[in-house]
Amino acid sequence: MTPPTMRLLARSGQTSMKIERIEWWEVNQFVHQEMVNSAEYHDAHERWDLVPKFLIRLHTGDGTYGVGETSRGAQREDVETAARQLIGQNPLQIPLRKLPLKDGAATVYKAYETAFLDLVGRLREMRVCDLLGGACRDHVIGSYWAGLQNPTHSLDAAQAARDGGYSCLKIKITQGMEVIERLERMRKVAPDLRFIVDAMQRYDSLDEMRALTRQMEDLNVVCLEDPLPKDRYDWYRVLREGTDIPIALHLGSTKSIIDALQAEAADIFNCSPPSSVEFVRMVDVAGAAGKSCWHGSAVDLGILDLAYIHACAVPEAATIPHDILSTPLHVDDFVVQMPGREGERIQVPTGPGLGGELDMDAVAEYLISSGEVTT
Repeated sequence: MTPPTMRLLARSGQTSMKIERIEWWEVNQFVHQEMVNSAEYHDAHERWDLVPKFLIRLHTGDGTYGVGETSRGAQREDVETAARQLIGQNPLQIPLRKLPLKDGAATVYKAYETAFLDLVGRLREMRVCDLLGGACRDHVIGSYWAGLQNPTHSLDAAQAARDGGYSCLKIKITQGMEVIERLERMRKVAPDLRFIVDAMQRYDSLDEMRALTRQMEDLNVVCLEDPLPKDRYDWYRVLREGTDIPIALHLGSTKSIIDALQAEAADIFNCSPPSSVEFVRMVDVAGAAGKSCWHGSAVDLGILDLAYIHACAVPEAATIPHDILSTPLHVDDFVVQMPGREGERIQVPTGPGLGGELDMDAVAEYLISSGEVTT
């Protein structure tokens, strides 16, 4: 007997639908430099804003399409290899939970999953958040962002966050930085501003970090992220026991969430997997343990931010301000019209798929190279 889904597809003429071609564009992703690092940190740390991105678009024979964006560091060979694995496949018969991409596609999986969800959403006239399980909220909260900065440089970020209607500013710190002075001076400019402080595992002394957390306890810190090396969860447990500041871990899989929970290493999680499906799973597991989460990012462009907005709308425990930064951070977010935004509140798109369109004028302006895969 023909399964009901196949009968439905046959009636709609979609059993023979195939992904027929995949376009890609390599683009620059320039940012507003005042939001990144102050001068003394330029040479010592990665200039990630100079690493190009790939944008992709999947096409079916009936003219439907879906768009995606790679993480930083993807290579053209990986983009085209993954494309060849999807050419000729029916998007409505591919499992939403796991694309049929072989090993080696890790750097581009996020792009193809995003494009695939956008494509299927357009075909089914469903939003990506509904494909992921259904939205539990109609807007998500984003944080403002600042890189490695000295106390004086940081004042601009605090003022911009305050004036832009943000309640939370995420900052990067490193060993030797005047962290407490930086927080104190930003609070004078924006007394109600709260801070996510990301140490990026750059401190290797438990005693030093314990002393730093004691000084931060009255400075509106939402959480301290990755304060110590992640191979020392025993230190994380000791640190948690000695401070009122919630300790956060930046993780990329459900298994890593389970491991951290078993080690009693964190209070909050920054969930940054290479998959929106996996993000929802991670947050659901953390939420079942009573932990709140936010969606991290690699300060991506607008296509991935659209995917993040949809993903953040689904799990109940995704309540910490998210790293949805493309519009304030980048010179161009590469989306024709991002969702409505009132300060930190970002509307979950209402249109099918991602609910946004790739801005081809921006692609043309920042283009490095382009190509197409058909076989």
